[in-house]
Amino acid sequence: MILPRLPVVISLGFAIACGVLVVPASRAESLPPQSVREAVAICCELAHAAGSDRQSKLAVMTDSISSLPAAWIVPCLSAFAAATPAGANWLRSGLDRAVDRLGDAVPVDELAAFVGDATQTPRARSLAFVWIKAWDGARDEARAAALLDSMIDDPSLDLRREAVEKLLVSVAQASEATQRDAYRRGLASASDVDQIERIVAWLSEHGEQMDVATVLGFVRNWRVSKAFDNAQGVGFAKAYPPEAKDGCAADTTGWKTVESADKHGGIDLNAAVELKKGVLAYAVATVEMPHAGPAEVRIGSPCAVAVWVNGKPVMAHEIYHSSEAIDQYVATADFQTGGNTVMVKCCQNEQTDPWAVDWKFQLRICNAFGKPLATQKKNVGDSDAE
Repeated sequence: MILPRLPVVISLGFAIACGVLVVPASRAESLPPQSVREAVAICCELAHAAGSDRQSKLAVMTDSISSLPAAWIVPCLSAFAAATPAGANWLRSGLDRAVDRLGDAVPVDELAAFVGDATQTPRARSLAFVWIKAWDGARDEARAAALLDSMIDDPSLDLRREAVEKLLVSVAQASEATQRDAYRRGLASASDVDQIERIVAWLSEHGEQMDVATVLGFVRNWRVSKAFDNAQGVGFAKAYPPEAKDGCAADTTGWKTVESADKHGGIDLNAAVELKKGVLAYAVATVEMPHAGPAEVRIGSPCAVAVWVNGKPVMAHEIYHSSEAIDQYVATADFQTGGNTVMVKCCQNEQTDPWAVDWKFQLRICNAFGKPLATQKKNVGDSDAE
């Protein structure tokens, strides 16, 4: 006997009455969180997103946190503490929408207290500051500006930049002596290269003797090897003699001495070695460190590069012609007090396009705020012979 199909409405009603209705997962996740604990949990899951995985689920979760009540915004900012780059984007998208929706209900007092707490995650504090600045425009412009007064050396680089900018603007109509003091103070705190260059330019125009390469701490004195084979990219993974196996520094006897005159410390290997494709070269520098411990090695190059410190590998990037930005690649290495040896392997591929001719790199050693740590003596008595 075949039973007649029941109307849908009756079936749903029966399921609800029996407590067995199953809501599709995607729909359930798009519902607003029912507690601050649930909201923080969703934010933490979003924060751990990796790459392009689970795009549709992440979008639904982002929708769910866009409806947060005002009191839950600040607790949810804690999720930024362990956020991946992709996760931070998802998390910010949802929280930005929540703040936009709240309008005048944005918890500005709580956000200001959060921004003022330097122990909180820099990314989260920077975002909260953006919200305060944007909230009702002029009404909280003074509040945002006041927060910056104590942030010129802030652990958040975004907030530090804003504080330095405020300092420089505040003295625009002041005497030259007052401006000079402010610019010197700004230079001591600034971390962004473009901001540092503007400050150095102003000070140089007003009688200060300084150059950008020194202020930024680029390593400018190197010894450069002859060219080694990199046809079809074979050289990047191949350990040529300069790559020490026992942690000792490479033997640079007969290598060419090169001192960069570039404002960004660039070492042009076409000029130092030869203008040739499908080759690689090594460059070795000795730097002085004020104390032992970890420091950031920051390198930029349009070519494939690898770096060693005191014979130990630090980083390797087999990427050609993608960029040559300052601080393009950053890795942490351990240094000893006094002299340390840094070696760079820079590989040129065989592309013949005009934009693929450059074979160069620039490197500096900094703390986490981009302040240079290494100093260097000139290569005295080195031979220029290859």
